[in-house]
Amino acid sequence: MQTLSSPDFKVLYEQEKQQWEQLQAEVMKLQLQLSKFAKMIFGSKSEKFIPSATNQLSLGITSETVGAHCKVNEAKQITYIAAAQKKQRELPELYSYMEALPKVYETKEPQNVPKDAQKIGEDVHYQLEITPANLFVRVTTLPKYKVGVDAKGKTIIACAAAPERAIKKVIAGASVIATLLNDKYNDHLPVWRQQDRFSRAGAKLPYNTLLDWCAKGIDHIDPIFEALKKEVLSCDYIHVDETGLKVLRGSENKKGKKIHDGWLWCYNSSIKKLVFFDYQPGRGCEWTLGILEQFNGIIQTDGWEAYTKAAKQLKELQVICCLVHARRKFDEAKGQHKELAEEALGMFQQVYDIERRCKEQGLSYDEITKVRQRETVPILEELHQWMLQVQKEQALRPSYAICEAISYALKRWDKLTYFTKDGKINPDNNPVERSIRPVALGRNNFFFAGSHQGAQRLAKIYSLIGTCKINGIDPREWLEDVITRLNSHPINKIHELLPHNWKKKEA
Repeated sequence: MQTLSSPDFKVLYEQEKQQWEQLQAEVMKLQLQLSKFAKMIFGSKSEKFIPSATNQLSLGITSETVGAHCKVNEAKQITYIAAAQKKQRELPELYSYMEALPKVYETKEPQNVPKDAQKIGEDVHYQLEITPANLFVRVTTLPKYKVGVDAKGKTIIACAAAPERAIKKVIAGASVIATLLNDKYNDHLPVWRQQDRFSRAGAKLPYNTLLDWCAKGIDHIDPIFEALKKEVLSCDYIHVDETGLKVLRGSENKKGKKIHDGWLWCYNSSIKKLVFFDYQPGRGCEWTLGILEQFNGIIQTDGWEAYTKAAKQLKELQVICCLVHARRKFDEAKGQHKELAEEALGMFQQVYDIERRCKEQGLSYDEITKVRQRETVPILEELHQWMLQVQKEQALRPSYAICEAISYALKRWDKLTYFTKDGKINPDNNPVERSIRPVALGRNNFFFAGSHQGAQRLAKIYSLIGTCKINGIDPREWLEDVITRLNSHPINKIHELLPHNWKKKEA
């Protein structure tokens, strides 16, 4: 008689347990993705770390040693005399903004006031007003005069020189071109909306004409863009990042695909306050090599492998990484392992508290280096040992977010902590991310570039407007001035028109 073998319940249990753990890890991963998407749509964009409630109650007040009690019979009487000081009226915040604005004054006298009435004071009221922009036509008349006859009997005519157009064969003046470019690329207002605004002002300008003016305006200032590119690449430390850009293929289409996924590569110098965009059709290493071949120094990136590959091919290039990207992964892991993630975030917070203090005190690069070596390095060493210990002792699956965060940081640790060696190096890549933000806002409004050539123009104007904004310069005012001056400006002094060197020409 054949006997049935009894199942190995231990093996079955282990299989079921392993399967359950895999499903649990998958559920946690999906929950994490869901929370990330919810935060992207509904949540705050701030990445500031707020400790748990148990730590929020701590006010950070240190106890002090109580001094000796005073003797009543030895106490001296102290009297205070209030100084007759007139208290200055504090203006509301909106009124403080008005202080910098030009003012139009008017006085309204009451009616039926006797002639012998004595003025005893006055009330002053403020009201913010605006004059909408108005298009107008500048008509320049050039009178001609007959002043005589030359030796050959020809009439000599005197006439002033015709006014030079800002851009050849373009009837629009520099102010119109500057407004078009500023409104589209700085204020993210599509051209068709500007066309509606011009129509309301009484000028029904064709849409294609406005597009043509934008293109010719950017081509006109191309020499300034080339000078900016040269100056950015002459730095020895820059931030690098890239962002996507949809481009219409049009007649260049060969595979039936109407839209091409292009990329804007951003190169930012946080020390000189310069930003330079370069459009390329792709995102791989080969698309940034052409630019980085012209650069010798340190690039700070998000740790993407394309930059590491570029560094292997370019001996003069050194790649370091962004501390915020490492921190961000621990922030994303809070949904799965809150205690572990917050312990790491607390140490990151200490590092940034030190950076904030250095900035507030206005320390030099050498002083910042000393502070980092003295205070930041021990915190980072503690964080490093903590991650190694968690990785060794905690029974965590590699697919868990906290494991991914630790692996990301440990793999790039030397590149993440390089900033402690040099005070001029930023701990993160935030400067270039701030420069890229307007591109994302633009994508939400005009969605795509009309062609690869149009995408290159977009990169040029984003570079120049971005540099204006970093240096606190009004882009529209700068554009109008340089468009006017560029025709007569010496090409060997073109760097004088760069936003950070620019001085408005006096009328």
